Amino acid sequence: MLSHFHVYVPAIPRRRLAATFLSLLVSGGFAAAAEHPDDPTTLQQQIDALNLRLQAVEQTKPTVSGGNIQSGLSFGAYGELKFGLQQNADDNGHWQNGFDAARVVLMPSYQIDDRWLFKAEIEVEHGGIAFDDDDKSGGAVEVEQAYLDWTINEHLHWRLPGIDEVAFGYTNLNHEPVFFYSVQRPELAQGLIPTTWYTGATSVHGILTGPINYQFQISSSIIDNGGNVRDTTAANGPAALGYPAGVSGNEALQLARPTNGDFKQQNNTIAYAFRLDYRVPAISGLAGSTSIYHSPNIVPRGAYASDSNGVTIDSLGHCALTMIDTELRYRPQTEGLELRAEAVGMSFSNAANLRANNDGDPENNVGRTMWGASGEVAWHFRLPGSRWELVPFYRYTHAVFQTQGFAVRDDNLPTGAGRLDFQTFGLAAFPNASVVLKIDYQHVRTGSNQKPNADHLLGGVGFFF
Repeated sequence: MLSHFHVYVPAIPRRRLAATFLSLLVSGGFAAAAEHPDDPTTLQQQIDALNLRLQAVEQTKPTVSGGNIQSGLSFGAYGELKFGLQQNADDNGHWQNGFDAARVVLMPSYQIDDRWLFKAEIEVEHGGIAFDDDDKSGGAVEVEQAYLDWTINEHLHWRLPGIDEVAFGYTNLNHEPVFFYSVQRPELAQGLIPTTWYTGATSVHGILTGPINYQFQISSSIIDNGGNVRDTTAANGPAALGYPAGVSGNEALQLARPTNGDFKQQNNTIAYAFRLDYRVPAISGLAGSTSIYHSPNIVPRGAYASDSNGVTIDSLGHCALTMIDTELRYRPQTEGLELRAEAVGMSFSNAANLRANNDGDPENNVGRTMWGASGEVAWHFRLPGSRWELVPFYRYTHAVFQTQGFAVRDDNLPTGAGRLDFQTFGLAAFPNASVVLKIDYQHVRTGSNQKPNADHLLGGVGFFF
């Protein structure tokens, strides 16, 4: 019951940040009212239209008998710019100002003809890449999508081998900032689901029946190695003198995403994903999805146990991974209530072969399972005579990365840091469906006796067009 949760908000320096941001949102909204006094379009209708464009490749491409499709190159883009205050656990929990050019993404696509579509996504993260000592950027440039999609009919499309998002979860596939209300992505998509999760893949997809769409995908597997690809040996195995776990009781699967470049994949395993996306016609505004992912083995070739100094003790065997996610969204086509819920769980066939349990660190161990669940309530209301829509929201998330009760080479000393509770509440303001201004406060608790010192008060600007 949400009524059982109590939010503790510590004293924050510069309290005026929130008030200033809120006043800008509200004053901006009333200013916009004078510009568009008679516009009848609701935010939900605009977002629905954006969502249809986003999912055009997956759900709405023309059939073989479809009419005239104009060929040509087009571009979309999305981005997130974030600022505010957050606690730094490595500075005794002190609050620090910050700014992050989190991502700026260009999405070129080319409709070759009524059967063939090319799509790509090129992303600059955290200000880009720095090579010189005087550079101040610390990010990356990534190709997160690049594939050709062939339409056979509305029930069958073949997405040829390329880079694609893994068909798992909602936020992983719909991670543009207009599709969630918090400044950061929802918590289940920050470890349990390693969003944005993309890799070399191929799939078939289309309309299964009526309001149900499907996608079946094969891809490079998640890998239990959190090291940099530059540390990969010539034999395409992990570094020789110790390597970080890809799966851990502190960061879940955040560091386990597959290698995408230069034939550096570290095992021969092919993973499988199957996803159903559906609407419930009998209940207006109710939709959801269910996803399953399975890898027969996530252990890299040449994996080994070692002591705390990185000295090799023994080799590690196989470990399979199975993941299941389901989510529901209820949003009637009217102003008012919106509800969202999601649950994700994963099972490891042999956790004793995971690197975290064999790396000499007794505090990052992993049990046979991980899981998480979240619930969110939001309320939509439109400023009178305006395009602006305000969406206050509250989300509670519980996640378990670390369990007890196993005995492997490492001592089992769970700290409780892998059992987390997140309470996030804030406001998203949409001047239109392509732009969102956000502010939120997040309070974090763990099962540890020590405070996690990970709260934040953040604002953000997002766009998607």
